[in-house]
Amino acid sequence: MDRKQNIFKKISIVILILSLSFLSVKYFKDANTYTKQIQKSELEIKILESQLDEILTKYDSLQVKSKKNSDLLLQNEDVRSLNDYFISKNQDSIVVEKKRQISTSAIKKSRKKTNGLAATNINVKAVKIFSALRKEEDSKRKQLRVCYTLSSTQYIDSGSKKIYIQVVNPKNQIISNNNNPAENEFGTVLSYSAISNVFFENRDADDCLYVNLEEGKTIKGNFIINIYADFTKIGSSIFEYK
Repeated sequence: MDRKQNIFKKISIVILILSLSFLSVKYFKDANTYTKQIQKSELEIKILESQLDEILTKYDSLQVKSKKNSDLLLQNEDVRSLNDYFISKNQDSIVVEKKRQISTSAIKKSRKKTNGLAATNINVKAVKIFSALRKEEDSKRKQLRVCYTLSSTQYIDSGSKKIYIQVVNPKNQIISNNNNPAENEFGTVLSYSAISNVFFENRDADDCLYVNLEEGKTIKGNFIINIYADFTKIGSSIFEYK
């Protein structure tokens, strides 16, 4: 009986040892596999970190290049805007100079048409106006009759000449009778009191115009009578209004 028990114990011990051996081998095998997996994972992480660093470096480089490109674009825009500004200014200057040349040429041509004209024998007289019914209020209205002789000191092309009469009172106010100031193609403005078209054929031509005196501007003193032909003064006289 004791012998059987000893054999059983021995067999049990052997089985236990074999079981422990198996478990130990399996444990060490699993541990080795686990260690290898950890090492592999660490290696993969290092590779990923390296790739990430490379990507970040390239990204930073691209950011720097992008900023430089943006700065260059802004500089180019500034240069382009500056060039456009100077080009515009230059064109404006060219246009202004061209207009000035055209205007100067046209003025010279206009003056050539009137140079040599003269208003002589200027005679001014204050007159009253009476209506057909001879109303008292009408008899108080007064005019200036301006007569003159249009002559020339040199040959001038025949044709109609626009003559402006300008009456200036002692306070330097122009008797305009609400006439709109005349303006020529060069932008010259002339306030006038009366206007007439005289056909001139290179011989003396007499003409008379009547200027209505404005009540608020009619005062005693010396009135200046200016006569213009196409915006060029051709004669002047002084009339004493009493």
